[in-house]
Amino acid sequence: MPAQHFTVLTFLAFLFIATGCSNNSPQTSSDAGSMSEDNQTRVTLTGTWQVEDIDHGGIIDNSMLTMELVTKNRISGFTGCNQFSGILNVKASELGEGEFSTSKLVTTRRACLTAMSAQEQRFIKALESASRYEIKNNTWLVIYDNSGQQRIKLIKMSAQQTVENEKNDAATTGTHAFNCATAGSVVVRFLGPETIKLSENGNIHILQRARSASGARYIGMNTEFWNKGSSAILSLKNQSYTCSK
Repeated sequence: MPAQHFTVLTFLAFLFIATGCSNNSPQTSSDAGSMSEDNQTRVTLTGTWQVEDIDHGGIIDNSMLTMELVTKNRISGFTGCNQFSGILNVKASELGEGEFSTSKLVTTRRACLTAMSAQEQRFIKALESASRYEIKNNTWLVIYDNSGQQRIKLIKMSAQQTVENEKNDAATTGTHAFNCATAGSVVVRFLGPETIKLSENGNIHILQRARSASGARYIGMNTEFWNKGSSAILSLKNQSYTCSK
């Protein structure tokens, strides 16, 4: 074979091998970073969670215990009887787990039935002992204490609402939508004779009925809703909005 032909064939073989290697190159660092960011978003703690279990002892049916993690370094929610709030300390990782502790937890002072009051105390005590969290299947939030014991198990509210066999009080059939000026659309759903769930701008608030000279007044943590007929007033973070159906 002439030397010139040999040289051309050698060059083509080298080019073929080099092209094959480039097509099978490993993932770049920028791609890996994107995957990590997607995973971190997927397992975020932010949102409203509903308590399903406390200390492996279950909870009272339809008691609607919730935990809201929508504001940085703050925790709030509903104990089934009272609203609560406090300071939250979280050190998260991309693996859907990390440090989780609370401090300075306080509750409103509404009188509760004995069973509900006992459950509220169990819940607050479990929160106060929290040390670590883990998110499972991007749905369940499990909170552990220092000894590694599971104290609280919760589920994302958005996922809970899609469960066909959701346990609800008969009063949950009452749902009403209001247009509250610049606050936008607000949906009110009855969870019981004295409890409503108010949804606004992607946020969920659990409110309890309070005394009112006229109409129906419901209050929660930094949230209040008054309604009479087709008119309503929403107070949200010290800002009031006039609402109508």
